[in-house]
Amino acid sequence: MAQEQKTHLYEWHKAHGNIIPFAGWLMPVWYSKSIEEHMAVREHAGLFDTSHMGRFYISGKDAINFLQYITSNNVEKLNPHDVHYSTILNEHGGIRDDIMLYRVNEELFLLVCNASNKDKIWAWLNEHKNKFNVNLVDMSETIAMFAFQGPEAASVLDKISDTPVSSIKRFNIENRKLAGYSCYVSRTGYTGEDGFEIFILDAPKTTEGISKVTKLWEKILDVGKPKGVLPCGLGARDTLRLEAGLVLYGHEIEENITPLEARIRYAVKFKKPDYIGKEALLKQKKEGVKQVRVGLVLKERGIPREHYPIAINGKELGMTTSGNISPILKTGIAMGYLPKEYSEIGTEVEIKIHNKWKKAEIVMWPFYPEDKYGYKRNE
Repeated sequence: MAQEQKTHLYEWHKAHGNIIPFAGWLMPVWYSKSIEEHMAVREHAGLFDTSHMGRFYISGKDAINFLQYITSNNVEKLNPHDVHYSTILNEHGGIRDDIMLYRVNEELFLLVCNASNKDKIWAWLNEHKNKFNVNLVDMSETIAMFAFQGPEAASVLDKISDTPVSSIKRFNIENRKLAGYSCYVSRTGYTGEDGFEIFILDAPKTTEGISKVTKLWEKILDVGKPKGVLPCGLGARDTLRLEAGLVLYGHEIEENITPLEARIRYAVKFKKPDYIGKEALLKQKKEGVKQVRVGLVLKERGIPREHYPIAINGKELGMTTSGNISPILKTGIAMGYLPKEYSEIGTEVEIKIHNKWKKAEIVMWPFYPEDKYGYKRNE
């Protein structure tokens, strides 16, 4: 069995947090308490180490055509500095991974994939590159990555940026110097909140690179402390994305689930040229999906987890894929799959928790009130 990998910040996490194995990495699950870190992101801001994710540079004359063929969203619509969410599919339309694609400039794309799928996606990209004039470089070891999420994130980063990050539009990526270090800063994230993903450039895992990454991490926390900023671990990251209704690979999405079933239709474009999985998706679109992802809120006490049966009128029809207590609603929430004909909002269901059936209702995500939380609160 391969030894777990460590990010640049491993020693810092070890000194300040609680480390667990995750997707082949040793990562912090929390520093204080997951619920405190969760609420810091919703009300102030929280800083996450996301350097375990895969980061690949894609360039060359055929970069756009290659990415059009490999991914499901329309890459031709990306202008320099634009970002979009997409999927990489197998021939059957199943999701090999969900990704973020950043067009850093005219010639260069940055593709970020899940840590658990890094080797699989790197092999897939290389397997299909031969028909294209394209250059692939694995930058995972030389670019570090943070996520800084929450309503105060922009005001904190503005204090250490050479040019304000608050001028960066949502789903855009720009060059910035943060505390003097060259970075890409993207107004994106995985919590439902306004916030940023920070890519620290020229940061190999040498003594110098680790020092650079640690100094920037500590600087953001130091400047953000008066505004309630906390370092955050995997525990808060999971409850935040669940509250926002965002999918997690290995839970809501996997190789035998399509984007249409997962209800991430915005990641799929049917009018663009042929791509891997398109034919299968067109067939499914025409015939109709048989199952879809749903949001669930418990109407009784209980904590839903993954792989709990979902029933309607005593008949088991589906299974949960993720679940927990929502720190905002203070009740159990979950996502799962049900047959399309049973997926209407407001439908009463039951979830089996510790051999007891608990009443729940199908709702639309995000689970939090959008006038109080999330990036839309000020719109």
